[in-house]
Amino acid sequence: MATGFTEALDARKKRNIAWLSGLFFSLLLFLTLASNTLLTLHLPKVRTEQGREGALVTTWRGTARLMPRQHIDLSNKAEWFIKKVHVKEGDRVAQGQTLITYENPAAAQEILDVQAGLAQQRLSLVDLQDAYIEAVQNNDEIQARRTKRDLERARLAIGVHERKLSTMQSEASDRRRIIAPFDGVVTKVHAVPQLPSGSGGPDISLANTQQGYQFEIIIPDAIGLKLRTEEKMNVEIEHEGAKVPVEGIITEIRPMTGDVGTSFQEGSEGNAYQMASSQQVVVKVQHPNVQANDLVSVELTQSEKTDGGILVSNQAIHREGKNSYVLVIDERSGPLGNTFIVRKAPVQLGGTNGQETLVLQGVSMKDRIIVESSEPLIEGQRVRV
Repeated sequence: MATGFTEALDARKKRNIAWLSGLFFSLLLFLTLASNTLLTLHLPKVRTEQGREGALVTTWRGTARLMPRQHIDLSNKAEWFIKKVHVKEGDRVAQGQTLITYENPAAAQEILDVQAGLAQQRLSLVDLQDAYIEAVQNNDEIQARRTKRDLERARLAIGVHERKLSTMQSEASDRRRIIAPFDGVVTKVHAVPQLPSGSGGPDISLANTQQGYQFEIIIPDAIGLKLRTEEKMNVEIEHEGAKVPVEGIITEIRPMTGDVGTSFQEGSEGNAYQMASSQQVVVKVQHPNVQANDLVSVELTQSEKTDGGILVSNQAIHREGKNSYVLVIDERSGPLGNTFIVRKAPVQLGGTNGQETLVLQGVSMKDRIIVESSEPLIEGQRVRV
């Protein structure tokens, strides 16, 4: 009986030891897992994506102001006083139409004085003719020759004064008004009645409607280098509250260097892909329902094939000097679960559209590429995905 009691006691001790051992190892495993979980929670958090196949689509938008292709400023060269302005800004005028009339009392008085002097010379000529006739009748040969010379000098003087008067009258006629040199639209009127011509700048500015309109716009090289002169460009023009679709023709392309943005053109939507290098493009348009200063909207889209490459978000691209790289996730299996390790992958880049970049070499479609992270990362660092 003592032996059985001892055996029961030993068995109870063994069960207690086994239970305590199990409890210990369970607690140890729990603490290990908990510590691993706590460690994982303190790891940098990242967001990943995989590259995709497809065409790299580049879209660029910009705006400019419509301007006449031929535009002239007109004023009275003699600075006569403005008598009457016959048109206002925005008026359409026909070739030969009177735009402004002028007056100059001093010039008119000078013409009257020259006319009076010419009349006096003609009267003197009549007197000389009478004197010549009288000398001939009296057989006074010397007086006749002298009078004949005086007659010739008088005729020469009269000729000079007649040409002077004709010139003054012609100039006065030309300066008395400004006429439209072509069919056009009045864009500016600075003339004010009773003031001298040119007091506030050119008296009147005129746009030639027969020559049409044009606009200049700055386009980044990503698209601008693919454009060609005489190529058609579809644009949209805002005129009197309506949007008018118009087909333009590129007339000139000039390379230029500088920041692409609103400093060069009104309303340009500068995308991140725009480089310092760009093209200044001149486009002419011909449409009856547009006018100077109308707003022109331009949208250009180009598609580039991604043969052998993949598209990656611009946020994922990093640079070290001239070299570029992305951070990818390497997943490693372990007894306590999978871990995620950061790896730097050097890449070769192609074009970009401001949102995505074409990666030619360095990563594949299967790679999980880090796009965002909660803190700066280094190669070999563990992260939480």
